[in-house]
Amino acid sequence: MKTIVIGAGVAGLFFANFMGKSDVKVLDKNEFAGRKLLATGNGRCNFTNLNYGVDNFTSSNDDFVKNVIDYFTNMDLIEYFHELGIATTHLPSGRCYPKTMSSKTVRDILYLSAKESIEFMFDEKVTGIDFKRKKVKTSTNNYSYDKLVIAAGGITLKNSGSDGKIFELIEDEIPITKMTYAITNYETKEKLSKKAKGTKVSARASLFVDGKYVKESVDDVIFQDYGLTGTAILDISNDLSLHLMKNRECEIRIDFFPEYNRKDFRNFLFKLSKKFPSRPIKDILIGIINEKLIDDILNISNVSLKKISGNLSDKDFDNLTKSLKNLSFSVKKIHDKENAQVTIGGVDIKYIDPKTMTSTIYPDVFFIGECQEVAGACGGYNISWAASTAKIASDYIRSLDV
Repeated sequence: MKTIVIGAGVAGLFFANFMGKSDVKVLDKNEFAGRKLLATGNGRCNFTNLNYGVDNFTSSNDDFVKNVIDYFTNMDLIEYFHELGIATTHLPSGRCYPKTMSSKTVRDILYLSAKESIEFMFDEKVTGIDFKRKKVKTSTNNYSYDKLVIAAGGITLKNSGSDGKIFELIEDEIPITKMTYAITNYETKEKLSKKAKGTKVSARASLFVDGKYVKESVDDVIFQDYGLTGTAILDISNDLSLHLMKNRECEIRIDFFPEYNRKDFRNFLFKLSKKFPSRPIKDILIGIINEKLIDDILNISNVSLKKISGNLSDKDFDNLTKSLKNLSFSVKKIHDKENAQVTIGGVDIKYIDPKTMTSTIYPDVFFIGECQEVAGACGGYNISWAASTAKIASDYIRSLDV
């Protein structure tokens, strides 16, 4: 049985490995495999997470997601990497990495293992698909297939080859949901001063949509001249991008001291002011927040930079507490689409069989990885999704040859 795979990214590489020795050709427009994979996890390849469940994915059908991640779990992936010879480690957050902390390790091992039994065809840009005649046309050749596996990625990191062109080729016959960019950074209405640019703090970032709480993350928040980025922002990014796409009012609230409730933090500030009543409040704050942020916090709180701490009013304490426990930013739009890490939206999973990854419209066509509408959160979930969907598709195709 002749199988054609479109895409030698992470999903295509997993599929090729799971298939073993068989009549499979993997086509890719790039000159080598796994180009996007090399950039994963800032080049370290966060490939899965010990904290793993349906809640870590954005989709239109939780049951579909559960079926996939239960079939080939995060622990299955870790074990599989060990079988391939990839030593792994994990951080306290649950994020899992190759022991080398290098994406190249994962790309190299996956490709070396796959090419021993599977044929890869590079510099093959797909220009057309005839689902009825079962043919794939590229810039240089025509290929017929018995089974077609589409693993061409989404619309993110276009320079890696994941440019969304596949959707243009199939959208007349395969339902595609609306798409946007996620695991990225955002432009906000409120911006801090130039002095604060690039300042990184550990804080809680909470997402509110139309005034209602949605999600939060405690991790790094980085203030930029355009708005916000950092790991905590990336953690809430999928929900944020999804709601922005729906034109909802999105707000991020920053809590610099999540370990305190508001009352206790106000008391903490009050006691410091009483202990050092002759010091300017600006000097009191040096030991509390990054010095580059002090002027902005005082300005937002309507407290004079020169005001002596012993002269602070009850309103001053209330304003400072609000600024440090609930600093609000209205999100205008995605700032960086070019370097977004994942696509929200894609092939509508209503038309994919969760037990086989086959199209319900064309049963000899399979969709795996990021081209599906499912998007994993920041933290290794998207590589796991690629592996799980590839495993389901490969097991089904191999069963047909028995």
